[in-house]
Order: sequence, then C-alpha cells, then structure tokens
Amino acid sequence: MSFALWTACVCLASFAAAGALASLGAWAAGRFVPDANADAAVTARRLFALRLLPALLGAAVAGGLTLPGFLLHEPRESGEVAGLAFSLLVAAGLLSIARGIGRGAADWWASRRLHRSWTRAGRPLALPGAPVPAYRIRNPFPVVSVVGILRPRLFFADQVLERLSAAELRAVLAHEAGHVAAADNLKRLLVRLCPAPPWPGAARRLEKQWEQAAEEAADARCGVPLDLASALLKTARLAPVGARIELPVASFHNGSALARRVRRLTRQAGDAGDVAPPARLRGAGRAVAVALVAAAVWAWPQTLLFAHRVVEALVRLP
Repeated sequence: MSFALWTACVCLASFAAAGALASLGAWAAGRFVPDANADAAVTARRLFALRLLPALLGAAVAGGLTLPGFLLHEPRESGEVAGLAFSLLVAAGLLSIARGIGRGAADWWASRRLHRSWTRAGRPLALPGAPVPAYRIRNPFPVVSVVGILRPRLFFADQVLERLSAAELRAVLAHEAGHVAAADNLKRLLVRLCPAPPWPGAARRLEKQWEQAAEEAADARCGVPLDLASALLKTARLAPVGARIELPVASFHNGSALARRVRRLTRQAGDAGDVAPPARLRGAGRAVAVALVAAAVWAWPQTLLFAHRVVEALVRLP
C-alpha cells in the first residue's frame, strides 16, 4: 500500500473513531436538551451544534491531529499490516462520509426541483412583510414554505391565502421571516450532509428534535402568538384527512407537533411582558474558550506524538 493511501486510511479510521465517541455523547446530551419551557431559539442552536458535533470533532481529530502526527512521525516504508478492527474503522469512516454526501445531495436536488417547479407554476404575490419573493401555488396540502438557500422563495397554497385573516397572514409571514433570518434551510442541508457514525437512528432523532425546535423558534419570533396559533389551527384543518407532507425545506407544517406549538404560543401570549436573558454572548464565550483550549493542546509538543501512538495502537488491534 502506498504511503498516500495508508495516510488516507489512517485519517478515515480516526474520523470514524472520534465521530463514534462524539455521536454517542451528542445522543446522550440531546436527551436532556429539549424542554417545553426553554427558549426555543437556544434549544434549536444547541441541538444543531450537537448534531454537527460528531462530524466536526471527527474532522478536527483526523485533520488537526492524526494527519500532521502521522506525516511527522510515520516512516515512509513502515511495512505495517492493518488488523481487522482498523480495517472496519476505515470502512465505517468511508461509508459514513459517502452516506452524508449522498443524503445532502439528494436533499439539495429535491429542494432545487421543488424551487423550479413551484416558481414556474406559481403566480407572484405582493405581500407586505414577506421576507423573500412570494408565490401563490395550487396544492392539495395547505403549503406555506420557504424553498431555496441562495435565492429563497416563499410559497403559499391558494386555500391558505383564502382562509387566513390579514392578522393571521402577517403572523405567518413573520414566522417564515424567522426561518429566513435563522438560515434554517442552509442548516438543514448541513445537518443532512453530516455523517453520523455509527448510530444513524440517534442522529435522526436529534434531527427531528432540531426541526421541532427550529419551528418553535420561528414561532417565538412572530411577535403575535395568538394570531399565529389561530393560523396554525386553521391551516391544519385544511389538510386532507390522514395526509402528511415532508418537504426538504423550512415549512409551516414540516412534521411539527401542532398541539405543543399551540400550547407554547398561548403561554407566550401570557408571558409577553417577560424578557428572556440573552444567550448569544454566553455561547460565543464558550466557543472562544473551546478554541483556546484546542489551540493550547495542539501547540503542546507531545500532542502529535501522542496522536501518532494512538493511531499505531489502532492499527495493531486484532
């Protein structure tokens, strides 16, 4: 095996090992994050970070520790032979990356096709307060959805526009503006791209939790919770009996728990005078602290040697 191919295998194995440990930790932490009384925006940010954690940590370990340590300390002609455990780690790393790219590509393509077909078939709408260009479409499901990342469009089914009052429509526009401001379509694509070795079921649960929190965060940004709750109930009644719709984009009814959202909105209306403490500064402080610790660890002279020894131990596993 050439040195370049051996290096790639070592990076894939370390990615899989670090990602597996981080994935298990993210799944465990995710069980304690969702809280019906918590700030939905904070919950959404935490769940999004937890879902990306395995891929980010795996990439950091593979590219920041394993690769430089291997290039620095591994002889070009070592003659080592990989054991079964190491070979399985390499296969797991390659498979998880390929699966993540496949999921992300499928989601992106579906969103692109939806954007094109609805834009072509839709009729432009002049809606004051719309965060992006809006279109009216014919659809049996009461669609309200932002489609696209670089050039997003907002689509309304005919029956939604006909049934909602002006106040309810303004609330829905504010909700969709919350999705656009939070870049939820881009975040969804990143979530789909991220591999989840070796527990895809746990990753899917985190994704569902994040989608729910993202909807509730957009709800909280609308500013008129009772109007939005009324719009939610009206559009839900417009759906055909037993029908469901799953869209690869931010949508008003994209798998969200309707009863929970309405309860949160009515509670939000009662607590309208309360001011929640800002959480962004605390999050930025934690990120800076983690970056400083990581830089200090990487700068320690023995770090790369230790990383190489760990790789050697993985290679020698039976």
